[in-house]
Amino acid sequence: MFTLRYRLLILFKNVKMSLLMKKAKLLTILIALIAVLSLASAVMPAFAEDVSSRNIYYYQGQGFDLQSVSDSNGIVGVNYRGLYFGGSGIEVNVRIYSDEAITIDFPINQAADNLTVTQQSSQKYLINLATEINKYINGIDGFANTQYDGTDGTPLSDIYRYNQAKCGETVEISEPVYNMLNTARQMYIATNGAFNPAVYRLVDLWGFSSRTYRRNGNLPYDRVWDNKTYGYPLPDEKYVKAFSNPSFTDFSEDAVKLSSSDGKFYVTKNVQAAQVDGETFEQWLDLGGIAKGYVADGIREMFKQRGLTRFYVDAGSSSQTYGLNYDGGDYVLLTYDPYKKDFLYQPTVVGAHLLNATVSSSGQYERKYTTDGVQYSHIVDGSLGKPAQTGVNSITIIAPQNYSATMGDCLTTALTVMGRDRVVDFMNGYLKDNGIKVLLTYETVDGGKQLLSNYDKSEVVKGDTFDEYAWSVKVDDNGNFVYDASAKAPVKSESYTGWIIALGVVLALLVVAVIVVHIVKGRKKTANNVINAKRDKPFKIGDVGIYLAVVLLIVVLFAVIFGAETEQIRAVQVVDFSNSDEGELLFAYNVARNEWVVYSENSSGWNIEVSEDGNDINVKFYRTKDGKEQYNVMTITRGVEVSVKMTDATCSDKDCVYNFPPLTVADRAIVCSPSRIKVISQ
Repeated sequence: MFTLRYRLLILFKNVKMSLLMKKAKLLTILIALIAVLSLASAVMPAFAEDVSSRNIYYYQGQGFDLQSVSDSNGIVGVNYRGLYFGGSGIEVNVRIYSDEAITIDFPINQAADNLTVTQQSSQKYLINLATEINKYINGIDGFANTQYDGTDGTPLSDIYRYNQAKCGETVEISEPVYNMLNTARQMYIATNGAFNPAVYRLVDLWGFSSRTYRRNGNLPYDRVWDNKTYGYPLPDEKYVKAFSNPSFTDFSEDAVKLSSSDGKFYVTKNVQAAQVDGETFEQWLDLGGIAKGYVADGIREMFKQRGLTRFYVDAGSSSQTYGLNYDGGDYVLLTYDPYKKDFLYQPTVVGAHLLNATVSSSGQYERKYTTDGVQYSHIVDGSLGKPAQTGVNSITIIAPQNYSATMGDCLTTALTVMGRDRVVDFMNGYLKDNGIKVLLTYETVDGGKQLLSNYDKSEVVKGDTFDEYAWSVKVDDNGNFVYDASAKAPVKSESYTGWIIALGVVLALLVVAVIVVHIVKGRKKTANNVINAKRDKPFKIGDVGIYLAVVLLIVVLFAVIFGAETEQIRAVQVVDFSNSDEGELLFAYNVARNEWVVYSENSSGWNIEVSEDGNDINVKFYRTKDGKEQYNVMTITRGVEVSVKMTDATCSDKDCVYNFPPLTVADRAIVCSPSRIKVISQ
């Protein structure tokens, strides 16, 4: 009877607890639903002018929205946001702060009844200004967009009509397009053709145009995107040759003639079409990059006319113009590290203080694809007929505000095409003459990371990964900037890897300790009280689930932490340790650029031969030592996965060939003991 009553009591308690748990779960779900609905109602746009909405800090216009900006002291400004430039969805953000021309100390969507007369006037002023900005950007986009061909009911753009014109035809264009083409011509001349809007056929050929992004494949040279490799097959060489012909990419005044008369503007195409297999291909122009800079310049001019001094304009993150900050001071701009991109956070590398400045940025690390291990990006070198592979991964210029963002857009593209040595030359010429500073990340052939800048090192703002880069520009005795090949990145003072491993081990030991303690307690209870032991089992199903969940969490954390450290091979080095513990570089290969350097003038007398066979690069190192021939043969295979393997050697056991697996990830090595050379993946 006692046992039955006890069991009924336990059953009742369990049922009661089960009901309580269900109620708690239902209550939790109800609270979560209320929170989600409250959040949704807070951000839903519902505004009519002079009518209060659910969110007084947010206003939605036709094609744009405004949101109040605040700091610890309250509302200090308003942020404009819209998506533009055809189907690209490029974001334009404009921030306006309170200054002498306007006071912004009210929620942008506050009902008029709750505002003073002055605030009501400022509210209407800001909404009208935002509407004007939206109209202006759409107008520029409509004139310059290469895809506005009338098929979706939009008017034919100026640039589309030029691209369809034949040699000898004249096209009437708008004043903004005339101005952009004029600026493009100036920068084409200033950069000796490194910036050239007439390479758009090549951009399209390599798969980086608006048309190819939309997968509108209706031209003979179109290829099918490979969803497995996330890239295109390489284009046929006959198209590369035709579209890179200097007469076809000519953007001089004789080739693309600009004129104006009686307030009207014209462009005449004097370029013969390219002919491939009986097909005709007209020269195409693209002002996509310039248009963002032109938009930034136009909005800044609006602010200047209205006396607004505290603002910044960001057109697609590549074209920016800055006035004063909300407190009248400067801004701090930090550039992202092109080598590192986390799901939640992208580290910064270097930056600068900005005040009344124009900023333009460009990078080879966003719009790109990889084919056979080689990386191809959206900035095309017309002289080579293919994407620029100069080692310049990202570049930012900071210019005085009287230097237009339109010109800045052209300049960053040109400097990327120029590459390291010509950039340094520009520091001593064009950049110096125009008061322009540059922040550039550069990758050497052997995988080294460098910063090139005409700032003094003490002037820059150090980002998260600044100390991983070598500062590789110095000033010589004549006061000129020169490339410093000997510069090294500082050695990291501390590493957290050991601490992470130790923490993981401690957590695992704690889990084991908890389980052991639970077992011991369970056994003691079993010895003391059988009934209690039955009630309090050492291992309940719920407990086991918790333990497994904790162990799984630790495994996942380790996989995330250490899995992220395993990177694909970017570069390969072969180092000779015959004469020193530091080693002497014999050979370096950059995978992304498919470029190698042979250091034939080495102290150990190594001869080096390189041959290419499809996707294989075979490198032979050989020398005569003590009257005997020594050699090692290495094969680098490009593809979806890059691999490096020693395939032959002089020594009888050939340890480096048989006992070292192929290198397929960074930070691995193959050691050839007899010859004392080491293959390192980076």
